[in-house]
Amino acid sequence: MNHVFHLIFIQFIVLSLGLGQNLFPILGGQRAGTSIFTFLNIGVSARAVGMGESVVALNQDASSIYYNPATIAQLDKTEIYFSQIQWPADVNYDYFSATRHINGQHYLGVSAGILHMAPMMETTEYHPDGTGNYFTFQDRFFGLTYGAKMTDRFSFGVTVKHVSEDLADFGMSAVLIDLGTFYWTGYKSLRFCASLSHFGKQTSPSGTFNKRILDQGSGEEIVEMTDFEKFSPPTMFRVGAAIDPIDKVNQHLTVSLQLNHPVDNAEYIVFGLEYSFMKMLFLRTGYKSNKNEENFTMGAGLVVPMGPIKIRVDYGYANFEHLTDPKRFSIGFSL
Repeated sequence: MNHVFHLIFIQFIVLSLGLGQNLFPILGGQRAGTSIFTFLNIGVSARAVGMGESVVALNQDASSIYYNPATIAQLDKTEIYFSQIQWPADVNYDYFSATRHINGQHYLGVSAGILHMAPMMETTEYHPDGTGNYFTFQDRFFGLTYGAKMTDRFSFGVTVKHVSEDLADFGMSAVLIDLGTFYWTGYKSLRFCASLSHFGKQTSPSGTFNKRILDQGSGEEIVEMTDFEKFSPPTMFRVGAAIDPIDKVNQHLTVSLQLNHPVDNAEYIVFGLEYSFMKMLFLRTGYKSNKNEENFTMGAGLVVPMGPIKIRVDYGYANFEHLTDPKRFSIGFSL
């Protein structure tokens, strides 16, 4: 098993270098507002959100590939997943994913998401009540995932996704990559996992804009055409572990701990719990340290067997201090 540990160690080095920062810097140093495509930071799974999104080491359902693409190699059945997130300010986020075991050690998956809102009236300095013109806003992504189970303990996965954003007459797009590993340690049910999400090059909106500046010589305001600046995607490094201290026929308890290192904000640690009764009723809670919003989460789920198909319905709650608490609903099918 030495080669497995070597692979894990190499990936940690590669991921930390890819972030261009220390792997475990001092918690703090806010970097909010320094990235694009920030909708990718929204938790897509009601089940995951209920556990504080401490799920990098959990093979829960098809949505798990969003947090760690290596989990796809732990899902031997065909999984289909839909979620709907009602975000504040009448913004909605719809997400879909599906995974399938192809053959042997090979697994494939697809995922897609769209953040959208109703058309909004344009306002200006001279028309604060609206000009009569409307504009739209959309964020979208589509991803393909491949995973492989290298041994009975170790698997890896990769997702390649196209991400785009349209705001009025402006737009931008990029190709991003997710990488992940999943490792069963052999000690009881302990697993240790790591993932790098939304990794890619800097991108800027297409086109130019008129920038108003003050001429130092004349003191008059002049207008010059300027290119948009380039910004990085919201790359996130996650490393975590999970274990099942209770694993009985009628009761099951999962405990998870995870460190998140985003490039556009402060690092934080996440703790999650999931309790299930008869593998049908699920109760969850989570806590994020060093976070002012969404620091406390909880959720519930119900699994209904219908012949060879299992239907899962989940709800996730995360507290918002300054905004209306979003509502997350999801439904999944295990075939």
